[in-house]
Amino acid sequence: MSWSIAIVCEAPADRETASSLAARVVCDAVNWMEPEYLVYRGFRPTDPHLLWIDVFTQAGTYRFPKIGLMRGEPGSPDAHAATRALLLLTRLKIDIGPVDAVFLIRDSDNDLSRRDGLNQARDREQWPFPVVIGFAHTKRECWHIAGFQAEDEQEQQRLDELNEELGGDPCTRSEELTAKHDYDKRSAKRVLKVLTNGDPERQQRCLTALPLDELARRGKNNGLADFLTELRQHLLPLFGAVPPN
Repeated sequence: MSWSIAIVCEAPADRETASSLAARVVCDAVNWMEPEYLVYRGFRPTDPHLLWIDVFTQAGTYRFPKIGLMRGEPGSPDAHAATRALLLLTRLKIDIGPVDAVFLIRDSDNDLSRRDGLNQARDREQWPFPVVIGFAHTKRECWHIAGFQAEDEQEQQRLDELNEELGGDPCTRSEELTAKHDYDKRSAKRVLKVLTNGDPERQQRCLTALPLDELARRGKNNGLADFLTELRQHLLPLFGAVPPN
């Protein structure tokens, strides 16, 4: 028993973040579900994910036509790329195998119009699978920062020092961090690295330490709460679970 979920994302770490959160939401709502039942893939079942930078190449390989207006409106950023990805996963079942659901995972990088583009692609037509949008503002790292809970005195000290340096708690205001790299003290990447001492496993634990409702509260403005809602509304019905009102 398994479900094939295609993840379109920017980097392997995005896949790990999205799949970890999906497992929490689904296993919390469906009492018979096990994380290993959710099998993540890319364009083909053997691919771990489909990178956004590869979507155009794949569409060109299969000679997909250009994407025009989106229901009579110009496409917002990422609308055409997301549409190509969904078309690839819809029209090529013989070549790549069936897909049960698709995750579109994207950072805002301070451009909130990208979210409009993802929604335009989902609304463009009736896709044969649920489409779940994960839109991280400003970066995926903000979701991990929102879930950070100090595990020892050293971590608490690093958090306290960041609070003083940044003028506030980054764990509750992660949406105010920047999409820049480590040279900026407010960089989401830098803040997460400092909090977790650069340990990837520790960063993943940030997604499991807090109850889901607390995680959603902290992630109200960085897209995390929206992603948890997307999972409940669009993915849970795949397993016969009724999403909350």
